[in-house]
Amino acid sequence: MKLSRMRFAGIWIWGAAGLIGQTSREAYRQDYDAWREVHANLERDAGSGGATLIPQVDRAAARVAAFGTNRAAYAKAAAQTAAQQRQALQATTTRPSANLAPATLSDLVKSDLQTVTKTITRFADDKDRGIQQLRQSLERERDALGALNDSIEARQKAVAATTAAASALEQVRVRAAETIGAETSALSQNSVQLEKETAAWAAYYEGLAKAIQIANAPPPRVEVTTVVPRNDSAPGVPRARYVGAWTYPVSNGIYHGAQPEFVDVVVHETNGHADGTLFARFKLSGGATDPLVRFDFQGDFAAAPLQRFPLMTSEGTGGTIELIPGPAFNLLEVNFVTDPRQGKINVGNFILVKK
Repeated sequence: MKLSRMRFAGIWIWGAAGLIGQTSREAYRQDYDAWREVHANLERDAGSGGATLIPQVDRAAARVAAFGTNRAAYAKAAAQTAAQQRQALQATTTRPSANLAPATLSDLVKSDLQTVTKTITRFADDKDRGIQQLRQSLERERDALGALNDSIEARQKAVAATTAAASALEQVRVRAAETIGAETSALSQNSVQLEKETAAWAAYYEGLAKAIQIANAPPPRVEVTTVVPRNDSAPGVPRARYVGAWTYPVSNGIYHGAQPEFVDVVVHETNGHADGTLFARFKLSGGATDPLVRFDFQGDFAAAPLQRFPLMTSEGTGGTIELIPGPAFNLLEVNFVTDPRQGKINVGNFILVKK
């Protein structure tokens, strides 16, 4: 398992290191096509291709790492670009042109224009040479004031138009900033999700490689357990060899038939009468579908090393259990048989260690 993890970690680093700086949409699309080409029919062939499929699994893992890294990098780059655009929009405010000709100036020019016009009219019929020169000067002033008045009116119209345009543009700017803000958030969340998805694919291919290795591994060697010959006629075995709490060892356990995962046996003794319970879980094999076995047993101790008691399972099935002292003081061999029941384990033989 450690070697498998190291192999897939190396594939992941190779895929990420080879893609630094590549953030174009075309780059990750090419990686996607390459990944799907290697991945095609991989699950279908996994059941029959044998261990020869391991290199193909490695290639698929490398391709999906490249695709995921490139795609996440593209999403991050797009999010950064959108964030910069949003910052620029937020930093810039659209302002209308300043009104250089306020209303008071316009009123003043109009008032002066009316005054000059009235003065010119008053001196229109005067034949005095000095008056005529004054009138001509007033006419030039009138023309200048008229031109200034027209310029002010044009300026006010232009300011009104630019103010309306600036207001509309400001509304568009605000809406654009809000839209880009939502886009930035979505792209950031998307890049995080893409990284999780890529990691999930890496874990998937690691699991697929392990499954192929397990499916094609040679069958485990079955140890042949030599059972110590029983001597049912030997007297004088202490009750302590049977009484107490017993358990199946976590390693190097000895068994015959169904393999236990754990076994707990407790035996009590009162005035030569045994009372006990057994609770065990086995690895499923054959036609068994229920790994659990639980029963109670009781009876009188015999004067022989082998103690045989009737049992009753939690489902109400009968049977017998045998307790046999092991080769050491803290070992106990247990052998049980129950009446057959569909899906249940009805035979067991193993050696327990005293707690």
